[in-house]
Amino acid sequence: MACRVEARPDFLVVGAGIVGLATAYHLAASCGGCSVLVVEKRHGPGHGDTGRSAAAFRAVFSSTLNVVLARSSIGYYLEVQGRGRDLGMRLLGYLFVLPGGAVERFEEVASRLSRHGVSARWFTGDELAEALGVPRRLGEEAQLMGLPGVEAGVLFQPAGVLRPERLVEHYYEAGRGLGVSYLFGCEVRRLVVRARPELGLRGEPLPWQEGVVGGVELADGSVVEPREATVVAAGAEAFRILEPIGVDPHFRPRKQRVYAVRASTPRLRRLLHVEGFNEYNTLPFILLPRGVYVRPVPEEESFWTGGSTGLGYPIAWEPEPQPEPWIYEYGVAPVLRSYLPAFEDAPSPDASWAGFYDTSIDSRPVVDRAAEGLIVAGGTSGSGIMKADAVGRAAAALALGGEEAVLYGGLRLRLAELGLRERRLEQEKLVI
Repeated sequence: MACRVEARPDFLVVGAGIVGLATAYHLAASCGGCSVLVVEKRHGPGHGDTGRSAAAFRAVFSSTLNVVLARSSIGYYLEVQGRGRDLGMRLLGYLFVLPGGAVERFEEVASRLSRHGVSARWFTGDELAEALGVPRRLGEEAQLMGLPGVEAGVLFQPAGVLRPERLVEHYYEAGRGLGVSYLFGCEVRRLVVRARPELGLRGEPLPWQEGVVGGVELADGSVVEPREATVVAAGAEAFRILEPIGVDPHFRPRKQRVYAVRASTPRLRRLLHVEGFNEYNTLPFILLPRGVYVRPVPEEESFWTGGSTGLGYPIAWEPEPQPEPWIYEYGVAPVLRSYLPAFEDAPSPDASWAGFYDTSIDSRPVVDRAAEGLIVAGGTSGSGIMKADAVGRAAAALALGGEEAVLYGGLRLRLAELGLRERRLEQEKLVI
C-alpha cells in the first residue's frame, strides 16, 4: 500500500492511540493554523492498546503528579459528555478491598486526595460481607495461597468506566474539525536522522556533528519530514521506533490480559447489579488484594477481570498479543472466588484479549524532548485513558516550544516535571 502524503506537515504524530490523538488535537487547537499529520500502522484510530484496555478511569494514585494529570483529564471528559457527546462514562466508583496492613496507608492517600476533589467512602469488613459476600474468614484455598484477610474497603469518586471507542472518536473527529490529517495503514520503518551540517559522510551524524530527527521513513519507502517536530506517541511500541537511533524512551512494554466472564448465574447477576455503591445500582470497579480487578459491564451482563503479572513474565512487545488461559485459571480465578464467593460457580471466560502497558521507571508519564526535532510522549503505565488529555496538552505545549502546559481547569504544569532531565523520582505505588 502506498502511503501518500499530499503536503509537508508542520508537525508529525506517530501513533493514533489515545495519547497520539489527544496530542494531535491539542497541537491543532493551540498552534494557530499549523498543519498536523498523524501516522498509524493500523487501519483506524484506537485499534491498538487503547482498544484493548479495561477502559476504566480514576484519579487515585500515590504520586501527586499522576493525581493532577488524571483529575484534569477526567474533568475534561466529563465536560465533553456534559456537552452532549456520550462517552459512556459511568461514575461507578473504584472500590479498593483492603487487608489490615493497607488501611492506614489508604487513610493517608484518601486525606491527600481530598485536596484534589476526590472523595472517599469507607466500608467495614462486615458491610463488605453483607453487600458483596466478602468472607470475614477466608477458606482453605485462600489460606494455602497466603491471601490476606479483609479489614475494610474504600470507594473513591470520581472514578468509573467509559467506552474507549467513543473517546477515540471524540479526539479523532475534533482533530479533523481542526484540520488534522490521518494516514492509516502506514507503519513507520525508521526515524530519519540528519546531520547538521550534512556533508554526505558515512555514518553521519558523526560525534562532532549535531544530530536532528528529520521525520520518518514509512514501510513503502516514502519519507515524511515535518517542518517543526515529530512526536512519537506509539505507546508500548515506542521503544521499537526510538532505540534504533540511540534514544531510550525510558518505558517498556508490559503485557496485560483481560478476561470476560458472563454473569450467567443468579449469584453473579445479583453481584453485578448490587445496590448501595452508586446511582446506577451496579457493582463498582473493584480492586482485590494481590492485584486482581473486577470491572462490571452491565450492558453485556458480564464482568471483565484480570490481574497484574510480575517476576517471571518478560518485558517484551508482541505484534499480536494473546491472553494465556492458564493465567485466568490459576492466577485470577482463585483470587476472585476467595473474596467474591459469587464467582465460585462462574463459567469460564467466553472472551479474552491482551495488550500492553507502556511502563515507565516510576510509573509516571514521560513527555520529553529526546532530541532536536523529536518529542516522546508515553510511559502512561496502564493509565493512558485516565491521563490522555493532560499528556496530550503537555506534548503539544512542548512541541510548540513551551515550558509549561495549561491543563483542563486552568492548572499550569511545568513540563520539566514530565521530562527526564529534571525528573524527581516519585514512585507510583497504585498501579493496577
